[in-house]
Amino acid sequence: MSKKRKSVSLPKKIYPKTNVSRAYYRHIVNSIEHDPLIRHTTLTVACLISAICILIGSLIWYAQFNPGNLVFTSAKVTAISSGKIDTQGNTSTFVTFSFQTRGHDPKQYSVRQVANTAIKYSENQNIRIGYHPKNPNYARDLSNTSLPFVSIVLWSVPFLIMVWFIFVALIRYIKRQELIWEAAEAANIDE
Repeated sequence: MSKKRKSVSLPKKIYPKTNVSRAYYRHIVNSIEHDPLIRHTTLTVACLISAICILIGSLIWYAQFNPGNLVFTSAKVTAISSGKIDTQGNTSTFVTFSFQTRGHDPKQYSVRQVANTAIKYSENQNIRIGYHPKNPNYARDLSNTSLPFVSIVLWSVPFLIMVWFIFVALIRYIKRQELIWEAAEAANIDE
């Protein structure tokens, strides 16, 4: 036959004129000290969320720098131009670059695409590109090495969770200490 442990609920606040026995004081202190500042289930969920954010941020970063099925090569910027891209009058800068395909029968291609705003282009500049081997007219400028903003935000989530947990743990610790002091006063114990 197993013994069932009695669950005693602790008072939220012990008032100064309340008389508390030394045994009940020790029970209060023991219960408070064995109650974690952050619950284990909360920590588990936070770790899972952090791991997911780091993984998704890493996948976005990896996808930007390593697009699938593209052959990597270098290209030379041949022209820089501006033009309207919609009926509202918005303009964009376009970059035209030429490159030579790799393989048994190399061919020269010239591709025009919208310029990346994070990079300053100049004519005759060498850039890193990737092209699709079955359709070399589909080529992407891969010279942008800045981290994606979405990845940075996702990677900062674990640090924000950690700071929040530190803040919550400090507040809970202070509240617990106040409860212990009030219990010690009620039990007339000088510790």
